Amino acid sequence: MMKFARSISIALVCVVLGAMLSWQYRSINSEGAVDAIYSEGLGDLRDELIEEKRINESLKSRNEELQNQLSEYKNAIDDVEMLERTIIREIERAEIIAGLVDVKGDGVVITVDADMAVWMRRPYSFGELINDLKASEAQAISINDERVVAMSEIKGVEDFTKWMINGRQYMPPFTIKVIGDPVKLDNSLHMLEGIVDMLRRAGYQISVEKKEDIVIPAIRDDGSVLKYDLLSPVD
Repeated sequence: MMKFARSISIALVCVVLGAMLSWQYRSINSEGAVDAIYSEGLGDLRDELIEEKRINESLKSRNEELQNQLSEYKNAIDDVEMLERTIIREIERAEIIAGLVDVKGDGVVITVDADMAVWMRRPYSFGELINDLKASEAQAISINDERVVAMSEIKGVEDFTKWMINGRQYMPPFTIKVIGDPVKLDNSLHMLEGIVDMLRRAGYQISVEKKEDIVIPAIRDDGSVLKYDLLSPVD
């Protein structure tokens, strides 16, 4: 009877130990899975944090610009000539931002070409490329010397063998001029699995060259691109 009770006790202890070991094993596996998920989530959070930091720095820089402008206006209140110079400078700045004047600066020149069969089979709309360039803080962009602004229309016609850019028809190859930080633009374009990789895998020939003193022409202000005849300022 004592031996039987002892055997039962040992069996129960073994069962309990087995259950504990099994639970610990599952716990370790679970923690490993959580760590993997955590690591993946950490990468996403890091990317979001970097982007938020960039936006914050941009807003901070813009806030400093506005503070300086406000100081200039305050200082110019009693000086008509200074006020006039300040207003002229702001008008020139607004024209540059709106794309109404020719601009020049350092940046990159991108050439995109392909056989017509590639354009027809895998048409590329330039949208992703332009978005990537804007995300890399491009300050001015043109495609075949057509300035790209908020109102620009870019669309493929005739089975994508031709493209309408700002109301004018073009055929490949396309030359895209970009003014901005050349290093930042080049790094963004050549990042792993980036836009250059994607285009080359699709059969396109694409080159990127860093250049100085790139000239980008103004947008046409004849009503064909910039349309604001139905707009009026709010009093």
